Amino acid sequence: MRRNHGATRRVTRAAGLAALALGFTALPALAQTCTTQAKMSPEVRTGLSDAALSVAQAVKANDAAKVQAATVAEYAAGTAFAPTAFLVQATAGKLVGDSLRVSQIYELDAQGRKVGDSSEADFSCLLTGTASETDVGIAGLPPGMYGFAMVEATGDRPWLLSFLMRQDGGAWKMAGFYPRARTAAGHDGLWYWTTASDDAKAKQLWLAWLLYGEADQLLRPANFVTSTNLDRLRSEQRSAVPPELGDGISAQTPLVVKASDGTDYSFTSIGAEGSEDGKELDLMLHLRAVDPNAAGGDPNGVKAGDANGAKAVDLNAAKARNRAAAKALLDAHKELRKGFDRVLVFTESEGQAPLVTDETMGEIPL
Repeated sequence: MRRNHGATRRVTRAAGLAALALGFTALPALAQTCTTQAKMSPEVRTGLSDAALSVAQAVKANDAAKVQAATVAEYAAGTAFAPTAFLVQATAGKLVGDSLRVSQIYELDAQGRKVGDSSEADFSCLLTGTASETDVGIAGLPPGMYGFAMVEATGDRPWLLSFLMRQDGGAWKMAGFYPRARTAAGHDGLWYWTTASDDAKAKQLWLAWLLYGEADQLLRPANFVTSTNLDRLRSEQRSAVPPELGDGISAQTPLVVKASDGTDYSFTSIGAEGSEDGKELDLMLHLRAVDPNAAGGDPNGVKAGDANGAKAVDLNAAKARNRAAAKALLDAHKELRKGFDRVLVFTESEGQAPLVTDETMGEIPL
């Protein structure tokens, strides 16, 4: 049982979300103004590009102090900067030997918004000479002049470093940092998209649905950004949704899979994710554990409370339970065995941190 492998990944992602200085959602573009780099003045283009590249270089050098100095004041002070500092450290080690290049910038004019406006600030960025556009949707964006910049880190393991920048005292300062891997198991987002399309045509809908999701993760610069191509990708994914997931999957509507011995396993989330070292694609399963003290409880779940009211966990039994749950899902959808290197199962029990097991696909019995 390698709990740190999956847990570290979850902490890194949580830190990334905490570093979102503002709340974001991707919604249809409406009123605010977006200027693409082709239409920017030379001064704005150079200033925004240079500022983003400077912050990216500081991230690569693991220079959190320099990143902090380049961050807007309200997110640079004291503990407010801690999540970003963690994210800088977690990202720097993945950029060793990479070269940095600004690939895309947008100027986002939100000067007309009112202070305290909690509505969406929506920007539609029409790409010059095409029918394609990039849309940015930011909830509760304070008034100001912003920029969104993407810096490609190219090398053995490509990454994309995206930054939300804001004009502050005549200089561009960072207001959000969103690093993303560009490849998983040696393949980029377009490869996963093409492979998912082929799997969908072959009626391997479970594999297609998960690989579409991985393509989306690799191609998106940030969760609050979408585009014409990403909309097309998501439309393809929706058309390939397995019938069992037609109503979605969540803690409220779990997917219940029955094992060969009659045991039911409730999955609250199923997804694909590249490993920390970028060399593998992992199947990520979130399993709802049942307290054995409750009626119909899970005999492999948590045990009765101790003197402090905490719940002890039989780790061997938990590992066996997670493996059996993974086997039940793989037995039901055999094509998933060929698409992934490892299986991580996050068992979620009320009042406890998820218990994570991590095994190779070969360790899950046929």
